[in-house]
Amino acid sequence: MKLIEKSDIETAYHQLGLSSEEFVVLHSSLLKTGIINKEPVANLPASFFSALTNVIGAKGNVFMPAFDYSFPASREVDLRSQPTCVGVWPEWFRKQADVVRSAHPMFSYCGYGPKAVDICQPEVAEFDSFAKNSTMARLIENDAMLVLQGTHIGVATVVVQCEAMLDVKYRFLKPFHGDLVLTNGQRVTGNYYHFCFPFNNEYRENYSLLEQRLLSSNKMTKVSLGAGVIYAVKLKELFTEVKTLITENPFALLAHTPQNYYHFENGQEIATPLS
Repeated sequence: MKLIEKSDIETAYHQLGLSSEEFVVLHSSLLKTGIINKEPVANLPASFFSALTNVIGAKGNVFMPAFDYSFPASREVDLRSQPTCVGVWPEWFRKQADVVRSAHPMFSYCGYGPKAVDICQPEVAEFDSFAKNSTMARLIENDAMLVLQGTHIGVATVVVQCEAMLDVKYRFLKPFHGDLVLTNGQRVTGNYYHFCFPFNNEYRENYSLLEQRLLSSNKMTKVSLGAGVIYAVKLKELFTEVKTLITENPFALLAHTPQNYYHFENGQEIATPLS
């Protein structure tokens, strides 16, 4: 495991273009980056967070996914205690004081900073996390910086938000009925939606072309840190590139051209041939 200095982390964040008063959406895999010299592994989340907040300052805002995918089976989630399944750093972040959590049972975000409540709106149930007035939509509106530390754009669910805003036909809204307990203790029963692919995996995403275009156009920055790399791209730039690709080819973000479109009706996923 490669050793890094804490000063190297702040240098890398500056090289990405992060600055004070920034909105940052961060996906991470810390151990793929390395460990900090003379610090125990258990301190990694706190140390990286300290370095990040040193760069973006007291007016900066940090958001991390707090996703969990148990709701379709359990149909009941309590956001006060539900852990996230997307990494050590997001789970550490979820538990910190002054961190708020948006109200969707599968695709919640945690936020920290002076604008975190405005973005996450933790006391309002978010029935469709990919809607025009969702947490992810507000992050795009505020042109947050997407930071991918030790990981890649394939994990960035905000790309799905871009697809929803562009009304792609190969995804469809699928409801999951159940109970959601918000972080204020309020229980809200209803249909919570995912903008998804068909369950049979007839086709899946492939964001390699999107990544290539973002890097070649210098819209996405790539910086080495320790054993890994960090990528960063502004969300409005990301949306513009997704829109351009889909305009050129409606299936540019898929691994292959689908044979069917799908929609959800009467409890079933219904296929409609493209031809």
